[in-house]
Amino acid sequence: MGTADEVLSRAAAADDAAWLDHALKGLPSVPVPAALETRILASFEVVTERRKRGLAGAVDRLAGRLRDAVWPGVPVWRPAAALALSLALGIAAGTVFPLEDMMADGGEQIASIALDAPPAFDLGENS
Repeated sequence: MGTADEVLSRAAAADDAAWLDHALKGLPSVPVPAALETRILASFEVVTERRKRGLAGAVDRLAGRLRDAVWPGVPVWRPAAALALSLALGIAAGTVFPLEDMMADGGEQIASIALDAPPAFDLGENS
């Protein structure tokens, strides 16, 4: 049969289920509009058609997931346009304001990119 705790647990679950049934029976039912039902059924048919397409459908689903991972809910051209605009602004800023001109003040300072030089680790005297 079970321990006393298990019996009490089952009784409490049955009591909760009875209370929930009573509470839900007291609520009024809400009719579903025909237009909403039609839209839901139409979207279901679209999804099943997409799944039936095989490899082409799988590629389409993967592209949709990737698009939604980048910028959910927008057409593909918007993230592509944002990337192109940021690339164009970066190239324009790099050509108008070169790094060497900004770093050169007439001294011995040489501008270098971090990937141009090998890594150097200076641990100092306390090593």
